[in-house]
Amino acid sequence: MPREQPSETAVVRDIVFRVSAEEKNPPELPGPPEDAVNLRLPELSGRSREALEVLARQKGRPDRFYEGALRALADRANPVRAEMAAYALRELIQELERAASAPKKGPGLGVLLSAFRPKWEAAERRPSDRGLIDNCDQAVFAVDQFLDDARKGHLSRRDRAQETLSGLDPVRRVGPPDTEEGRIEALLEFREEFDRVLHGEHPTDAEAFSSLVERFEIFLLAWFQPRTFEDFSEIDKLLEEGPPT
Repeated sequence: MPREQPSETAVVRDIVFRVSAEEKNPPELPGPPEDAVNLRLPELSGRSREALEVLARQKGRPDRFYEGALRALADRANPVRAEMAAYALRELIQELERAASAPKKGPGLGVLLSAFRPKWEAAERRPSDRGLIDNCDQAVFAVDQFLDDARKGHLSRRDRAQETLSGLDPVRRVGPPDTEEGRIEALLEFREEFDRVLHGEHPTDAEAFSSLVERFEIFLLAWFQPRTFEDFSEIDKLLEEGPPT
C-alpha cells in the first residue's frame, strides 16, 4: 500500500517550526583556524629583513607586496598560500617596473589602433581570399606606421626588464654583456616562475616555493645592495678607528 504523502499544510508547518528552532538555537559556525587568528609577520631571517629594508627605499609599494607574500606563506591554514605569495611577488616586480620606467612618449595602443583600423578596413580586397588588390594601398603603409609607432611607445618584456634593472641600480653598474644578460634572464625567469605558480594546473608545495622566494631575496639584495656598499662601509669604519697603535 503506497505511503500517504504529507499535506502541503503539514510541510509548511514543519518548515516554519524548524526555522524558528534554528533562530532560537543557531548552529555554531566554525571559528577561523588558530594559524589565521594569530597570524603576524613571521620572524624574519636576516636576509629577509634586509630585502624588506631595501625594497622600502624604492618608489611605490614593492615592500608592501613583499610583506604580503611573507604573510601569505606564513599562513599554514591557507590552502593556496604559495599561489597568493606568487601573486604578490609578481606584483612586486611590476611595481619596480613602474618605478623605473620613464613616461612613454606618443599615444597609447588604443589611439593608434583607432587611427589604423579605418584605413585597413577601407582597403579593396579580392573576393576569393580577402587579400589586398593593390599592394601599394594606403592600408599597407598604415600597417608599417602602426607597428613603428607601437614599437616606439611600448617596450618588450625583455627591454622593460633591462630598463628596470639599470634604472634602479644604486651604483649604475655597466657590467660585461654576459653579466647584464644574465641579470635580465634571471628577472624574467623569476616573473615566469611566479606566473607559473599562480596559474598552474596543480597545487604548488609551499615549502618548495619558499626556496624560490629565498633565491629571489638573494637576487634582490645583489641588485639593490651590491657588495660595493658593504666594502665602503667597512672602509669608513676603519677610517673612524684610525691607525692601529
